[in-house]
Amino acid sequence: MTYEDYIAEAMEIVAAWEVPPEDFAQVVNDQAKIMAGTDLDPWHDLLQDCRDTPQYA
Repeated sequence: MTYEDYIAEAMEIVAAWEVPPEDFAQVVNDQAKIMAGTDLDPWHDLLQDCRDTPQYA
């Protein structure tokens, strides 16, 4: 399952927290990624791709 599959449940969880409205979407996405076991760091995948590419290793 991807983090998108957890968005609805994450919205319910985050709605119970005191999150500023301007941060709500990001917090929901982060919570969904945590629930899905996805890495929250967007650079993680990019750096891993570089390590896996022979010319950059």
